[in-house]
Amino acid sequence: MILSFMLYSVVLGAFAAAAAWLVERALAAIGAPRRGAWLVAIVATLLVPFLATALRNPVERFQPPHIDSAPVEIIAANRVMTSLAVAPTLRETRLAGLPLDTYATAAWVFTSLSLLALHALGAWRLARRAREWRTTRVGAHEIAVAPDIGPAVYGWWRPRVVLPAWLLEAPADAQRFALAHERQHLEARDPQWLAVATFLAALLPWNLPLLWMLRRLRFALEVDCDARVLRAGAAAENYGLALLFVSERQARAPLATLALIERSSQLERRIDIMIATPRRYPALAAGLCIALASSCLVIAAQVDAPATIVENAPLKPTPANGNALRLGQRFERLLLEDFPGVLESDSGGAAGTAVVVVRLNADWSVDKAAKVVMPAPIDQVQLDESTFEAIGLKPAEVPYVGAMRVQFPGDSGRALLVAYTEQPQSGKPFVSHLYPDTRAVDREIFRRYFPDSFQNGVPAGQKPWVLFDREGHVLRSGQETVEPDQLNRMLEKRFAGIRTEGITVTAITDDSGAPVRDTGGNNLQLNSVWLAPGSPAPTP
Repeated sequence: MILSFMLYSVVLGAFAAAAAWLVERALAAIGAPRRGAWLVAIVATLLVPFLATALRNPVERFQPPHIDSAPVEIIAANRVMTSLAVAPTLRETRLAGLPLDTYATAAWVFTSLSLLALHALGAWRLARRAREWRTTRVGAHEIAVAPDIGPAVYGWWRPRVVLPAWLLEAPADAQRFALAHERQHLEARDPQWLAVATFLAALLPWNLPLLWMLRRLRFALEVDCDARVLRAGAAAENYGLALLFVSERQARAPLATLALIERSSQLERRIDIMIATPRRYPALAAGLCIALASSCLVIAAQVDAPATIVENAPLKPTPANGNALRLGQRFERLLLEDFPGVLESDSGGAAGTAVVVVRLNADWSVDKAAKVVMPAPIDQVQLDESTFEAIGLKPAEVPYVGAMRVQFPGDSGRALLVAYTEQPQSGKPFVSHLYPDTRAVDREIFRRYFPDSFQNGVPAGQKPWVLFDREGHVLRSGQETVEPDQLNRMLEKRFAGIRTEGITVTAITDDSGAPVRDTGGNNLQLNSVWLAPGSPAPTP
């Protein structure tokens, strides 16, 4: 994010610099002050990237998990409902364990603070030297006299004119024009403008267009100052000669000060500007420059600000919670009270598997229950809505099929299945009373991880399944012939080394709560499996 912001700022700064240069040309053509173009460009280069980035909506980045589609037959599981959670993350390139943005931010802060400290140190050192300067009057103006600094304006809050001692012995014209030039800087508040621009540039020290604009601003301040001196009545030739005289003897500005000491390298350009012949058709030239500057701004506006990238992944917590344990204990009591000895007598083995079919009320009490024997080993038993005909329910009256395996203590060969469902409320969309409602998260998982099925529908007999880690992140997904129960063993076989626990079968609904159906008209269900505690994640 930080690196993207820095690049975005540089791009905007480049367009702002080009636009400011063209606006400066337009202002020069009509004889107007130039500094405004650069001041506006500097402020815009600082503020616009921050505002545009702050106002930009986060961009969601979605990376689907590996998808498996090998056919498999699966038997049922217990239904578990959970609430929707969204986990924003930012996947970043890392160096030595840290994101590159961390290094960029540290470098940014260090450089900005260093520049600000350097300017503050320079101002402090200059203030110390200024205590030794004597004051005198030249004409009606009080000035400071320094041994080797000036002519210049120094100071942030209360700037003063400082002239070098040698200038007091110079010809009268040189003194008069030098003082007039520095007085114009004071009256135009150039030191304050320069201080603000320098501070802003220090906030984005890596923005090279901004640093170039700061340099152009200093030059524009000098050119505008020259124009004001000439408008006050100075002859261009005499004023230019005075500038050359001073430039030949002028000392360099102390390090990191904001003193307006002109650079000799720019003096020739300033004199050329002063004596240049006015352009023909200045309004036309200014209009063309403004049009081109507007084009730069229009192009800059098309550059998208960087957005916070979030990976909004739906989370589905594991079914190993208090409700799942409570449901198992409820079934144990049911077997002991209503079906005593069922595990010992007619369950397990090739002879068949006992299946206790149950419908629960909203208060967890048993509405109906019956025992049937399926002529197949427990690992091959297939449960569906028709299983509940044993308690007089039609398939349309079964909102979902859940199952729990119950095993005789110490003997895995003797086990049975409890097939359960809940009693829906008449005339209302089904909401489970056994577990919190996860329709929202299931719907989101289906939309994200099965986009083709969401758009085009699921073929009859095909059902989606999802493998989660312990935090509820989707690791793998697939769409196959799913009949709940062997899903755990199938996944452990498919992804060698993993261990799973917990299975849910949940109905997929649309935004209105109505069930989503496959192309055969059957209610669509999501089969969910979680890794066991301490299990490694599946490898590609």
